[in-house]
Amino acid sequence: MASPKRAEGPNYPYGPEVRIKIGGEAGMGIKAAGQSLARAFANAGLHTFDVTEYPSLIRGGHNVYYLRVSEQPIFSQVKPVDILVALNQETVDKHLAEVVDGGAVLYDPGKVDWDSTPGHERVVGLDVPWEDIAKEVSGKKIMANTVALGAALGAACFPVEYLTDSLDTQFRRKSPEIAEQNMACARRGYEATSARCKDFPFTINPVKDAPRRMICDGNEAVGLGALAGGITFYAAYPMTPASPLLHFFAARDEKAGMVVKHTEDELAAMNMVVGAAFGGARAMCASAGGGFALMVEAFGLAGVSESAVVVGVFSRTAPGTGLPTWTEQADLRFVMHAAPSEFPRVIISPGDREDAYRLGWQAFNLADQLQTPVVILSEQYLQESRASVEPFDSSEVTIDRGKLIAEGDVNDHAEALHDGVYHRYEPSEDGVSWRALPGVRNANMIVNSYEHDHYGNAEETADNRSTQHDKRMRKLELARELVPAPQRYGPEQADLSIVCFGATKGPVREAMKWLEGEGVSVNLLQLVTCWPFPADEVNAFLDAARTSLVIEGNYAGQLEGLIRQQCLRDVDHSMRRYDGRPFFPEDIFDTVRELVPVREAVAR
Repeated sequence: MASPKRAEGPNYPYGPEVRIKIGGEAGMGIKAAGQSLARAFANAGLHTFDVTEYPSLIRGGHNVYYLRVSEQPIFSQVKPVDILVALNQETVDKHLAEVVDGGAVLYDPGKVDWDSTPGHERVVGLDVPWEDIAKEVSGKKIMANTVALGAALGAACFPVEYLTDSLDTQFRRKSPEIAEQNMACARRGYEATSARCKDFPFTINPVKDAPRRMICDGNEAVGLGALAGGITFYAAYPMTPASPLLHFFAARDEKAGMVVKHTEDELAAMNMVVGAAFGGARAMCASAGGGFALMVEAFGLAGVSESAVVVGVFSRTAPGTGLPTWTEQADLRFVMHAAPSEFPRVIISPGDREDAYRLGWQAFNLADQLQTPVVILSEQYLQESRASVEPFDSSEVTIDRGKLIAEGDVNDHAEALHDGVYHRYEPSEDGVSWRALPGVRNANMIVNSYEHDHYGNAEETADNRSTQHDKRMRKLELARELVPAPQRYGPEQADLSIVCFGATKGPVREAMKWLEGEGVSVNLLQLVTCWPFPADEVNAFLDAARTSLVIEGNYAGQLEGLIRQQCLRDVDHSMRRYDGRPFFPEDIFDTVRELVPVREAVAR
């Protein structure tokens, strides 16, 4: 066996960590099992980050759950694996090469032919007959995963009580007997490896007095933010990776006092959201890019009717059905130009769970203030990966309904009248007209999909078209004052300056830590608002850059093209990925080291 070492490539100077990968077939409960393990570590005060890779199959196909645990804050997954839990032979065949020298592979000897596996000599093989143990303890082999989780904790020399407490919380309400059986299985798995791993180097300990954290994915963060922002209507047709958001709201609709509608298709969802917004609801729908394509006609209706709607577009690899369960950042241009002709829209893009929560409530304020669609543009990587986070700060939440008259008599609002009469689409300096809800007295209005005059009546004259179109487009100038600004990370002056949007932020920030340890300084500009494009902020950032790099998850360089279009300049370098996988910090690290040689970084 080779000598143990922490990882290949970049150094990891920020405290002990352990990386665990669980692999098997779809339907084996890998994700649920892994999340039980993540909760155990998070409850012990540690930072966690996990991703799940799975094909678009109900059963069969290879599934992988990857969990990274650290004493220090972490922002993404990494490549090395310290402990591989192989629920079948395929997991060993596919992932043994990822295990670091001296790492551990846990397997059931009834499922894996270990001695015949090429390369097994450089790692520690730990045979644990988890199916037999599960049947012996509970009479059910379905609990073999729980035995495997206990064995993984034993290999890491981590107290098993954190896992049994997590299992107790998970199962006690369903059945005390099942909870006891799961805890017993976990203890037996732990006993099977803990005594054999006393000298195993990849261990981690609980952190005393750490703040309490929850584990959250991007869908849950957006949902919590929307609830904080007062959402009252959500409609959607299930489509990965937005389906979990529908499940999230459906489980909380009565308590939250909202209506949740599982529609017959995406077009119906968008139409319902437009109707709900007309009635005064804070209304939202969400889908993947393919589902949003079916919403586009009604999205145009929202634009011309000046409806305050929020639309989640959570990208996956496309076109067509594409890779339904994998990630991409290729819908930016599509969302910018969706629907015929032109109308103003705002596109905001979260980079992590904290961003997703904050934008979840800010989106509704922007939609109301601007009376135009607001798109939350995210991707599968953020929406379905999970991380430990401290409870979100709800004290910063504000509710701003903009120019809205919700009740009473419109004649009591002189600011909403023109020559003593209410006009729904009266041209204004900032492009936003006063909006009265149905039921407000003396507020007659017509809302439809036609170009209209200031009352809402269909009107096809050239002057009226120009007047109403100009009015709507003026909202973009107001939007520039209201939308979230880009976020900056790193020093003011750096060897390399990176621009990105979306969840690429996490791997970039992880690589920045390692590069700092190598003496290479990097700063980052994360675009939170992609449209209207923050040209002034991007220009200022690039003006100060020694060397610039744009990192994005698409083939065409959509963000790089926007910089060229809006800032009239080129960036120095680009890094793109479009194979359905997220960026890894190791690859970003290697790219930056090629662009900033050691001698240049030291010489500065």
